[in-house]
Amino acid sequence: RRVHGIQYLDTIMEPTPQKFDMAIITTLEHRGLKAIETRKLNAFFNYEIFSTVDQIKSMPTPSKYKACFLMTYGTAINPSDVPLMLEEFIKRSPNLIWIHCEMAGVDHLFSETLKKSKQITLTNAKGAYDSSLTEFVLLCILFFCKKMPLFLKSKAQHKFEKQIVDHAIGTKVGIIGYGSIGKKTAIMLKNALNAEIYAINNSGKYLEEDQKILTFMGSEKDIPNVLSQVDYVVDVLPQTPKTKKVFNLELFKKMKSSAIFINIGRGGTVVESNLIEALKTGIIAGAGLDVFEIEPLPSTSPLYDMENVLLSPHSTDKTGDMLDLSMNVFAKELSNFVAGRPLENVVDVNRGYQYIRILNKPVSYTHLTLPTKAQVQISVVAVSLKK
Repeated sequence: RRVHGIQYLDTIMEPTPQKFDMAIITTLEHRGLKAIETRKLNAFFNYEIFSTVDQIKSMPTPSKYKACFLMTYGTAINPSDVPLMLEEFIKRSPNLIWIHCEMAGVDHLFSETLKKSKQITLTNAKGAYDSSLTEFVLLCILFFCKKMPLFLKSKAQHKFEKQIVDHAIGTKVGIIGYGSIGKKTAIMLKNALNAEIYAINNSGKYLEEDQKILTFMGSEKDIPNVLSQVDYVVDVLPQTPKTKKVFNLELFKKMKSSAIFINIGRGGTVVESNLIEALKTGIIAGAGLDVFEIEPLPSTSPLYDMENVLLSPHSTDKTGDMLDLSMNVFAKELSNFVAGRPLENVVDVNRGYQYIRILNKPVSYTHLTLPTKAQVQISVVAVSLKK
């Protein structure tokens, strides 16, 4: 079936004669359990539900489970308890070879036990929420370039004040963290706005098809140069020890004073007090934020009162079909697991993110240098000749 243009998977394979044992860390009210039954995915495995650390500690050891499915979002399980539950489960499950998480963000799961294991593969819901997050980036760009903060202020004051607005077409966007979401964002902005995309990933290398999308691809060392040239900076970084608090005042000062900072990655990649200072003092012009250093964002945060901040309470991916999208990924990985094929959404627990296969290409397509005055004049002459 197809809803909002998205293909949903139902039963995807023939039931196997021999079921395997799976543990599901969730609560009885989680709608994902009903989805497992409705899609008949339980035709391939026997499962038992664990909702507390004590339940895991009391299970027979060694456990029989080959796989574990984490479905804890929106449940009564405290998010801070999930890593401990998983840690205890791994210790008691010598046959465990696959862990799947219903969410894309898995940075909270990287225990030393998991990192040391050579037999456990961790997968996540990469790709399930890309479209919605990408749409939020587009919203932020249009919100600021069309001067919506000023219009909303005038509306609240019952004033009819005209403003000069900007074009969004051809805007320059820096995507810091060019993974699945970053690439989807780049494609959408290229198609919708003919945007110039300056991307950063860990290696500075890229896939063949990216040449049609990107103006530039660089690595960590190129971040300051990219920030100085783009109109919008999109933070799509995963949270790892390397990326923690990477966006600080020093980096914000590299941005144009007219630039907008957008975060759809992880709140922990930003020094939030530095961001607030940059917004208050005019170092940058505004911010569109879906994630925060502390969640829920404290009611005392200055961000709530700032007219130059578009704030989403970590709701950008909370679409009505988010469970369907996540279960779609699980069903596909289940199909791979049962058939003995390689799992696709594999997370490198030591790197802290999905590692995408890349080609051994040069670091960039174009040089990150501003055009000289002579180059600008030549460009104008060329345009005049075409006319």
